[in-house]
Amino acid sequence: MSRPELFVLTLKGLLAWLVLSGLVLFLGEWLIISLFPLLKAVMISMAPDLSPSLKLLKSAQSQLDYSIELSAWVLRPIYLNASHFIPPSNVLKSSAHLLHSFVPFVIEGSILLVWPLQHWRQRLLLIGLGLLTAVLVIMATLPAQLLGKLEISFQDIAEAGSNPRPVPWFVDWMVFCELDGRWLFAVVAAWLCIGFQRVLHRT
Repeated sequence: MSRPELFVLTLKGLLAWLVLSGLVLFLGEWLIISLFPLLKAVMISMAPDLSPSLKLLKSAQSQLDYSIELSAWVLRPIYLNASHFIPPSNVLKSSAHLLHSFVPFVIEGSILLVWPLQHWRQRLLLIGLGLLTAVLVIMATLPAQLLGKLEISFQDIAEAGSNPRPVPWFVDWMVFCELDGRWLFAVVAAWLCIGFQRVLHRT
């Protein structure tokens, strides 16, 4: 690829990033609410002792800035250590920034929108695959982030006593995602979409 072609591709990537960022900024509320049933189903499978509820909270500083709040009703006693447990009927809360949650969607979409293709049908197929995998990436990261924030706040209490519980697996997963793991998932998802699109185009 020549230098001018690389320059044009970079400009297209920046433009795609800006367009998708604007889309998330103005339509992110509707997009995330449509995913609430799937997010709750994933969280129930990850933490069956909790009954999750999700809602959006608007920032006092900006009308376009939202946070996703998780309210988790404790269904059964949650063991922490030999002396402490979380009793039933407690409500635990955590939150995540809405725009931060859509970072994988913006990264993956930017790659797919500028990837060189020969026909518009290939682009439509690639965008369709991208939307599907972007939802899967959000399902793999956001529930762990919300539940992990709940659990990590109790882990210090658990480890201060005897016979502490093991660290829930999704806490480590949350830490990995926060350490740029979600960026990696977005790039891998884009690469898989491009590869699958090539296979379908050949067949």
